[in-house]
Amino acid sequence: DYEKALEYYERALKGFEKMLGKTHPDTLSTVMNIAIVYNDGLKKYEKAFEKYSHALKGYEAQLGKDHEDTKQCAKNFSIDLRSQG
Repeated sequence: DYEKALEYYERALKGFEKMLGKTHPDTLSTVMNIAIVYNDGLKKYEKAFEKYSHALKGYEAQLGKDHEDTKQCAKNFSIDLRSQG
């Protein structure tokens, strides 16, 4: 159930933002997971694009472009963009 997954991810996101900040890698990972739910499950591509963009910019700023987490986010983003046509 993608709606339920989104609800739980958003709850987790609020907690991570409060405890760790908006740019912490764990917070950004949750943002990326929300993007996946929007893209793959809910087919809300604009929302997915916003979330992926936010996560990727955050990873690049916090970890650098060559970090494994940044690369994984970029890979997921590109796969989902490609799947949209």
